[in-house]
Amino acid sequence: MEKFFLVFLFIPVFLAGNVFDLFEENLNNSSSYWSSVESFKEAEISYKRYTSFWNPEVSVSLGANGITITEEGVQNFSVLPTINFVNIYGFKLGLSFPISVNTKDWSFNFNDTQLSISKNLKADYMVSRLKMEANYLSARYSMRSVKNSIFIQTVQDVFNWYYYTKEIEILSQKLQVLKEKLTKTVNEDEKESLEKQIFSVEQTLRNTELKLKTIQTESINEEIYRETKNLLVNITLPATILEYREDLKALEIQKRAEEIEKRTWFLPYLPDLTFSFNYDFEESNWSVGIGFQVTLWDFGERKLESEKRKSQIASLEYRERMEEINDSISELLVNIENLESQMKQKDIEVNDLRETYETNKQLFKKGFLSEEDLILSELDYMEGKLAMENFENSLILEKLKYISTLGYDLEKFLKEGDRN
Repeated sequence: MEKFFLVFLFIPVFLAGNVFDLFEENLNNSSSYWSSVESFKEAEISYKRYTSFWNPEVSVSLGANGITITEEGVQNFSVLPTINFVNIYGFKLGLSFPISVNTKDWSFNFNDTQLSISKNLKADYMVSRLKMEANYLSARYSMRSVKNSIFIQTVQDVFNWYYYTKEIEILSQKLQVLKEKLTKTVNEDEKESLEKQIFSVEQTLRNTELKLKTIQTESINEEIYRETKNLLVNITLPATILEYREDLKALEIQKRAEEIEKRTWFLPYLPDLTFSFNYDFEESNWSVGIGFQVTLWDFGERKLESEKRKSQIASLEYRERMEEINDSISELLVNIENLESQMKQKDIEVNDLRETYETNKQLFKKGFLSEEDLILSELDYMEGKLAMENFENSLILEKLKYISTLGYDLEKFLKEGDRN
C-alpha cells in the first residue's frame, strides 16, 4: 500500500484553544466517553495486580463470633487485620496479626502473628496475566477511539455550522432577488420559470435551516471556524502503519494466551490442588497444607471448558479485524483521492462562475443586464466558492478519520505531531 509521510505544520496553541475547548466540553457531556473511561480504569486496576510487586490489600475483620453484647455489657472480642500481597507469580502472600480486646479495661493484646503463602496449583497465572494485559490494551484503545470520534464530530459540527450558515445567507438573498424580479416580470413564461426557481430555493432553504438546528450552535462562531480550519488545513497523512492499533496488540496477546491454553487443554479434568505455607512468629513454628478436590461427575462443564481451551477465537478475530481495518483504510484513501479530484473539477466550475460574473458586470455597466441578474450571478459565484470550501472541509474530515483508523490519538497528534 502506498506510504504517506507526515508533513505537519505546528500551529501556535492559541490558535487551537477554542476548538479544543469545544472538544473538551463535548467529551464531558458524552456518556459513551465516560463509560469508556470507567472500563479503562477497571482494566488498569486488574492489570496492575499482575505488574506491581507492591500491590497490597489491607482488610480488617472481627473474630468468628463478632461482637457480643449481653446484660453484663460488651464481651471480649478480637480484631483481625490482614495484609495480602496478591498475584506475585500466582502466589498469595498474607500477613495477619489478631488483636484481642479486653472490654473490662479496653486493653489490646497482639498474638499469633502469622505469615501465610498460598497458591492454587491448577490456576494458570501466565494465561490470566496475558488476558488482563489484553483487556487493558483493548480498553485503552476503545477509550481513544471514542475520544477520536467525538473530536471528529466536533470538527464536523464546526464545519457544518459554517456551511449551513453561509448557505442560508446566500439562499435568503437569492430568494429576495428572485421575488423582486418576479414582481417586475410581465412575460408569463418567465414568471412560471421564476416561480419554479423560488419554490426550489425555498425548499432548499428550509432543509438547510433544519440541518442547522441539529447542531449545538451556542459555542460555535466564525472565529472558531477560522481557527479550526487554520489548524487542520495543513495536515497530511502519516505512513500507513498500524503501530498504534492497541486493539490488534490485545488480540495478539490473546493469541499467545490461547496457545498456552491449547497446550493445557486437559487442565479442567485435573483435581483442584492448593498449597499453603504458614509461619507463626510467636511460636516460631511452621506448617504446610495441601488441599485436594476432584469432581467425579458433572453435566459437561469440564468438557466444555476443555473444548474452549482448544479454540482459536482470538486468531479468527485478529484476521477479521485486520481485514476490516485494511478495508476501512482502502475506502478512506479512495474517498480522499475522489475528493481531491472533485475539488479540481469544482475549482474549474468556480472559475467559470467567476468569469461569468465578471462578464455580467460588464454587461450591466453597458445596460444589457438587469441588476437582479447581476446579483444572482454574484450569488451563484459565492455559492460555488462555498461549495468548494465545503469540499476542502470534507477532505479534512476524511484525513482525520484515516489518522484515527491508524490508531493515533487525534488530540495528541494535532498538538504534538507524530508522537503518540
